[in-house]
Amino acid sequence: MGAVKFLPVEEQLAIIRARVEEIVPEEDLRKKLERSRATGTPLRVKQGFDPTAPDIHLGHTVGLMKCAEFQRLGHQIVLIVGDYTAQVGDPSGVSETRRRLSPEEVKRHAATYLEQYGKIVDLPRAEIRWNGEWFGKMAFGDVMQLASQFTVAQILERDDFAKRYAAGKPISLHECFYVAMQAWDSVMVKADVELGATEQKFNFLAARALQKAHGQEPQVALTVPVLVGTDGTERMSKSKGNYIGVAEAPDQQFGKVMSVPDSALPQWFAMLSALPPAEQQRLLGPGVNPRDAKEALGKILVARFHGAAAAESAAAGFRRQFSDGQLPEEIPDVAVPESFFSASLVARGLVSTVAGVSGQEAARLLAQGGVTIVRGPTTIALPGQPSDAVVLQDGDILKVGKRRYFRLRRAR
Repeated sequence: MGAVKFLPVEEQLAIIRARVEEIVPEEDLRKKLERSRATGTPLRVKQGFDPTAPDIHLGHTVGLMKCAEFQRLGHQIVLIVGDYTAQVGDPSGVSETRRRLSPEEVKRHAATYLEQYGKIVDLPRAEIRWNGEWFGKMAFGDVMQLASQFTVAQILERDDFAKRYAAGKPISLHECFYVAMQAWDSVMVKADVELGATEQKFNFLAARALQKAHGQEPQVALTVPVLVGTDGTERMSKSKGNYIGVAEAPDQQFGKVMSVPDSALPQWFAMLSALPPAEQQRLLGPGVNPRDAKEALGKILVARFHGAAAAESAAAGFRRQFSDGQLPEEIPDVAVPESFFSASLVARGLVSTVAGVSGQEAARLLAQGGVTIVRGPTTIALPGQPSDAVVLQDGDILKVGKRRYFRLRRAR
């Protein structure tokens, strides 16, 4: 890439700081931007994703939107598909060892990642790297050399590992390699900046130390807030079912946005809408129906991934669902035990728990086809026996009989 004419440093910093939790250290970023502008050389801005599931969701797009901002400022983004780190599993923010994925699973999941990245960033201008490029070539001696640059004490400083160790929960040895692997990615791509969610800060700082040990200028750690899921409380996660996938159908995406608790709207607008602050305040201000704000946000998000026509169609379909009397205006939220959000849903137990009816009455309603799940525009009949045909998602609407509706929320 040739010399680039950059905005003044203070103007760049004002854009970069928006919707960011922390820049560590910000003074280093200022110096990098000053040198970049003086030499016409773009910064190398890294973000990595492990393909642990087939799709990315709105939580992932928070960082990608910041990547797109760096692109518009003239910098080079480096997107790393973690085909090797995915086989370890990022332990950040988790309370137990993740299931290890096979190389075949990772390859299958990664097949759609690049297409989905391209819905947010200018993919032809991005540098795409797979960390199997370097980890796949390492001999065991190379792995030992990398591991020798970290201590057990450093690893146990991590909040998630410290909690698990104190609680007597197992920490597998391979999990300890994750920090070193992510840090080595930064060395290999010579990252100037690494961005990601707040729980990644430990990993980002470890990369700074490793870069310095290998004669590189340490990267700047830039963290973005963790997006809450459709339940409005826990972080968005496919494993928790409280997510909106980038590849989901327009009606599905729109319906899920409309089910988001009002309390989550300020963060969702701030992190996802890309609207000016004044417009966000207008939509979220006193006297504005939260349903109108959700519709505006739903249309923005569907248009981003599927186009304006699809957004209008999804909104119109949702309105018809209410105006035709298919769903009531107000549907109570009901906390549902985590055990029901599994691949072996016992429908009778769900109906009995949520609707407050006897097991016998629940079985009768199920046998008569009187229980359905409404998920956006889709209606799913519930069976009376354990089945893996239905896996509940946070925000699903349970219809019991002709007139009883309950919005299902994961119990906390």
